[in-house]
This record gives sequence, structure tokens and C-alpha cells, in this order.
Amino acid sequence: MTEKTSVLLVEDDDDLRASLETFLEIAGLEVAAVPNALSYYRALAERTFTVAVIDLGLPDEAGEVLVDFTRRTTGSKIVVVTARNTLGTRVDCYRGGADLFLAKPVDGRELEAAIRSLAGRSEPQEMEITQPSPAPKSWTLLRQERALIAPAGERLELRAMEFRFVLLLAQAAGETVSRRRLYDELYPGQGEGARQALESIVGRTRKAIALSCGGASPILTDHGFGYALSVPFETD
Repeated sequence: MTEKTSVLLVEDDDDLRASLETFLEIAGLEVAAVPNALSYYRALAERTFTVAVIDLGLPDEAGEVLVDFTRRTTGSKIVVVTARNTLGTRVDCYRGGADLFLAKPVDGRELEAAIRSLAGRSEPQEMEITQPSPAPKSWTLLRQERALIAPAGERLELRAMEFRFVLLLAQAAGETVSRRRLYDELYPGQGEGARQALESIVGRTRKAIALSCGGASPILTDHGFGYALSVPFETD
């Protein structure tokens, strides 16, 4: 029996996401539809997909970051869907690794055709031996040395509070850690000052990771609730 083409669709508009998911499933595709970047990263960590359909205008992270991450860590083909239909946006997406660019409003039939076209190009040729896409490599958090080791081997020494913040996220194993818990753990009894202090820690940590390790920050904002890690973290 021929295996269905698997699709990971990330779209924050609830109505559009539900409509496209229903259309593609009726068309015979296997679809996982998610509303934001955090859910997208979690889905990628669980399995591989033939095609990823990425909306650029997401609430918690720029879709361009997801395009770059998907291209670097998976073998999925990438379709970008966005209302920002400008030459500059299209060029940036193709340079980032997108295979196709569709402007909103996108028709379900066109999206299905694009997915099937890309899936066909992904099919192995006869007698060709293919290897499964490797899972994203983990980051490592060294407790005694208060250091963060990136998947490519870059090392970042963390300040005490930055280390405690990253450790709390790592211990959550991909789940969101609420701001309330972070306030209580990092800044007990500080009231309004805790919010400003936490935002400062998040900003400094993201900047330090970007400068030392490059690429997209693994720290995601779950708007209205807290923070989570987008990729696996190991602790010693």
C-alpha cells in the first residue's frame, strides 16, 4: 500500500488553517495542522514530514526562522504561504531554503498541487538507497560549569541567572514554563520588578546565544503564558 504524503501546516488564522487542513485531508494527504511556531517545532521533533507549509506571519516567531530551521535540520520540502507578496520577501524566502512561494489568499487546489509536485520530487528513484532524515541534534547544558554547548560544538558561558533560566526550560522537556513559575523561581517576592527582570534575562540570553552560536534562538515565547525550548536540551 502506498504511504500517504505527510504535510506539516503552520497557520495562525484558525479558519484558514481548519479549511486547508480539511481540504488537504479530503484530497488524500496526511496533515498535521498547528497554530504557531512552538507547536511546529514540537511536531518536527516527533516525526518527519514530506512537505512543510509555513505561514510567515506567526504570533511567536517569524516564519523565515522556521524556513531556515526546517531546511537545516530536516529533509522536508518547504512551501511558504504569506500575504506579504513582495519581491524582497520572495527572494529572502528562496534564499532561506523555500521550494515554493504562494501568496494569500491561497486556494486549496493550488496548495495541493504544489505539495504533490514537491512530494513527487522527493520520491526515491528506483534502486536508490535513501537514509532517514537525522533528528535535530541536542544542545547540552553543563551544570557545574554553567555552560551551554550548541549542536555544532560552540560553547557559551552563562551568567548565574541566565543559567538558572535556561535550566528551568530544559527541565520542562519541551513544555512551556509559565511566567508565574519563572517569577517564583528566579525573583521571589519582587512583584512588578520580576516581570522586567525576566524580560531582561530572556533578551540577554537570546542575544548571547546568537552572538556565540549563531542561527535561530532555541528560546521561544509562548505569548500570554511563558517560554519554551524549540529543540532538545540535555543536562549533565
